[in-house]
Amino acid sequence: MTPEKKIVRLEEFLQMDKENEHRFEYFDGEVVCLESPSVEHQRVLLNIAAEFRNYFRGKSCEVFISPLDVWLTNEEKTAKVKVQPDLIVITDKSGLKENEYTGLSTLIVEVISISNQSHDRIRKYNTYMEFGIKEYWIINPKLKTIEVYILEEDEYKQAAIYKGDDCAVSQTFKELKIHLNEIF
Repeated sequence: MTPEKKIVRLEEFLQMDKENEHRFEYFDGEVVCLESPSVEHQRVLLNIAAEFRNYFRGKSCEVFISPLDVWLTNEEKTAKVKVQPDLIVITDKSGLKENEYTGLSTLIVEVISISNQSHDRIRKYNTYMEFGIKEYWIINPKLKTIEVYILEEDEYKQAAIYKGDDCAVSQTFKELKIHLNEIF
């Protein structure tokens, strides 16, 4: 099932978001209501988050998992976009507030499921690319793969697709290596 969509003004969205228990994303007028993730999704997310946490422990970057509201900003963009990535790596902490982050994270990870593939593969992929997110990982628990995309000349280039006994490697954080057998 594709996430439910609705068009509203930003002010309406902020009120709806405040008064509602559901998780929402906002794409310059379009509201997307997110479904609850599956147990498989949560298991994979917890495993990858643990690996990222261990790698970034003691470093200046910080790792967060969903749900955390992330308002994407870019000096060239006037669009208002709020997403809830499964995992984000933040190098510039100046945008952190109590319940949200405003800015651009360096690396975003999305764990896809059958119900949200087009949302993560098309909508979020294009949005992250347009806003200048340097690195984007798409994890597919069913296929047990990790796709790594890197931003080059304002476009994502696929750096690699990892599967089986591979070790996924970040293009931005060169020593960040994730063994897939630890994730799946």
